[in-house]
Amino acid sequence: MVISVGVKQFKLSVCYNRENVWIPFPEPQEAEKKDSRDLEYIDDGIRCRLMLTPEKEGVTGYRLVLDADFPSAVRLMFSPEERAEGSEAFHVIPCNIFGDNNAAEVTPGEMPLLTRLHPEVSYCSPFWEFRADRAAMPLSAILSDGFAAAVSVEPYSDAEGGYIHNGLFAGLPDTFGVSLGYTNDPCTMELKRMPAPSTFERAKAAGVSGKIYCLACSKRTGLHQIIRAEYGLRHERAVYGKTFKEAAEGLLKSFVEINWNAKDGEYTNVKCCPPGDTVMKPWRNVMEIGWTGGGVLSYPLILVRDVLGSRADDLLSKAMSGEEMNDRITSCYNEPSGMYLDLMSELDGSRVNGWWTGFGLVKDCHCAYTNGSALHYIFKSIHYLRGAGKPYPEKWLATALKVMDTVIELQREDGAFGYTYAVNRKEVLDWEGFAGCWFAAAAAYAYELTGEQKYLAAADRAVRYYHSFVEDLCCSGTPMDTWKSVDEEGNLAFIRVCRILHETTKEDLYLDFLKDGADYEFLWRYGYRARPMFVPIKADCSGWNSCGGSVTSVSNPHIHPMGSIVNGDLLYLGKASGDEYYTSRALDGIAWIMQTLELYPEKTGYGAYGVLSERWCPSDGLTIERFSDGKPYSSWFSYNLWAAADALEDVCERYLGI
Repeated sequence: MVISVGVKQFKLSVCYNRENVWIPFPEPQEAEKKDSRDLEYIDDGIRCRLMLTPEKEGVTGYRLVLDADFPSAVRLMFSPEERAEGSEAFHVIPCNIFGDNNAAEVTPGEMPLLTRLHPEVSYCSPFWEFRADRAAMPLSAILSDGFAAAVSVEPYSDAEGGYIHNGLFAGLPDTFGVSLGYTNDPCTMELKRMPAPSTFERAKAAGVSGKIYCLACSKRTGLHQIIRAEYGLRHERAVYGKTFKEAAEGLLKSFVEINWNAKDGEYTNVKCCPPGDTVMKPWRNVMEIGWTGGGVLSYPLILVRDVLGSRADDLLSKAMSGEEMNDRITSCYNEPSGMYLDLMSELDGSRVNGWWTGFGLVKDCHCAYTNGSALHYIFKSIHYLRGAGKPYPEKWLATALKVMDTVIELQREDGAFGYTYAVNRKEVLDWEGFAGCWFAAAAAYAYELTGEQKYLAAADRAVRYYHSFVEDLCCSGTPMDTWKSVDEEGNLAFIRVCRILHETTKEDLYLDFLKDGADYEFLWRYGYRARPMFVPIKADCSGWNSCGGSVTSVSNPHIHPMGSIVNGDLLYLGKASGDEYYTSRALDGIAWIMQTLELYPEKTGYGAYGVLSERWCPSDGLTIERFSDGKPYSSWFSYNLWAAADALEDVCERYLGI
């Protein structure tokens, strides 16, 4: 049958599941209604009622009710009635599907790809369905031919014995839809590289509601209007009790008393396995200059002195300060390449091959993510100290500008920075990837600090280049452990550079770009409360709320604290634009990190207040951690310092009002 929503007509197919076989319903019977459509689908032993109610231009509400003699699930499948021959829509299921998930660049088999290619590989399929709570906003959308269409679903439905999870799916060329009861199809994406068997949930009787949208738009960013509408329906902010100052002290105390490895003279990542073993032991020293390491920590360690005063000085006297860490990063300057060595200390005889080389994407090269992140945080440290009227070593700035000059010298005419760089000469080895956007953020700070136009010009060229990917909802190639999959992490740099450029120049263009970056972030940032499967965040264990937490890529299906670093930028955007939506989203992020810290140690079963894992599983992705007695756990017993450093950055900035 055909339904009209907004500017388009859509074919609607309804099918049900019997013993894991999907069966189309016969044509429905339709009752006469003045302002709605009341459709009844009947087959052997099963009856479904679908009510469609137009609400306003481009929005139709629906209610689907299942009554069956056997456990079943029901799919509502939509596709445009007309489309250009040979065209395929751009699909979006937040956190999971963005087009084909950059299939041309990634290695097949690492994470879900929506593609007809490589049918022999389990993670390659022209059809994908996920549990709805795997998405930061529970909807499936297509963007094509001047319109954005989507259908949303309540992630959970009451059913006999409790509730069932519902689903979201996308199919080539242009099918999108939702399911009452879910099926992970063709498999369960529990862990990258390792597909798990399909799981599903069925019910004899259940119901679900949602919205069907179709809005005219000239760009893919039209989807953001739908995300905003759904946020207004589902938003529920996390609640926390402690202050930013208490959080800062807890985080710093844990860094010094748990992470600091006095024997090696390094901060380290630590882990344990409760309940049998609650003593956190080092498993990897933190030697990286930027991402996952030094710069990410050095900046908040500088801030925390102004939050805690002498208490911070006392604690840092027992470990390594942010100033000392920036000294170490500065000493990593590599004259032949004009860049920083990626590691502050040798790892297996190398100063560039970090832990990420085990993923097979990069080796024996400088990485834009480590160098760009480090450079950005060196400049940010100087920016803060100068603004506070405090001194800083001139060598920090002089060396950082040398690195900045190198990457500008190598910057492509269209504004792109490289993804990897040679170690023994000034040369870009690989151009493909969003990681270079961290150099754009660094260039914006360099302009703010020096007033030199070449840095503004470089940042401007870069932000225009990277904006095209943000606008197309397909930023890919930032972390070196995700095989250039679509991700959120590079866009954090885009948000940062747009904020700095607007703050410095007051140009409206940068504010518009900042809005696009923020809206892209919200395709990864949960806007509602999910129902995690296991402790410590299962509802009957704690009051934890997913709202405000952000997933970082389609290959790592969990919430990570890194999104917290742009909460201040989102607050700035809310104020500069006068749009409370962005302020609300920022406050969600702040509340999320604060309430997550408060899980320790009572709910987590290990650690202390100030310890923070980097993995929080709101759905069925990456729920692979196990207690020593084999029971499942929706987090990770590893305390990775850089993730907690993201939290320290946010709480210090909130306390200081910067």
